[in-house]
Amino acid sequence: MPANNAASMPVVKGTLGHIVLNVADLKKSEQFYRSILGLKVSARNLKTKMTFLSYGQEHHDIALQALPQGAKHVSGKGVAKLHHFCIYVDRNEIIDELCPILKRRKIPIVSGPETLVVAGNRSISFLDPDGNRVEIACNANKFRFDNRRKRMA
Repeated sequence: MPANNAASMPVVKGTLGHIVLNVADLKKSEQFYRSILGLKVSARNLKTKMTFLSYGQEHHDIALQALPQGAKHVSGKGVAKLHHFCIYVDRNEIIDELCPILKRRKIPIVSGPETLVVAGNRSISFLDPDGNRVEIACNANKFRFDNRRKRMA
């Protein structure tokens, strides 16, 4: 595969968006990130057992995802500690432009393209060669101010 061919890829300007961690004990981890790192709860999704934490500029800087009942962190097999990482882009259209490229390159798509209920942004998630989940999401706030409403679950 050629090095970086910006003409073939729509993502040429991005920034790291947030980190989502798989955690064994959601309440314990939430308390840790609130008390040690000073993050505040910006939302909770009881259905998916997630807590979203923020420093105030973004909907969330770190999110915590509870491991499914009986699941454990294991090396090589099982549920990874890192759920995914996100790169923000400045336009919703980039998400839709990326989808056919991923399909053409046979890169496994995990979810999307979709508009996420909690954060209200357009998103697509896919796997890297090592199976790490990568999310590309539109967050115009990283590039310019917008009036998108905050959504709570």
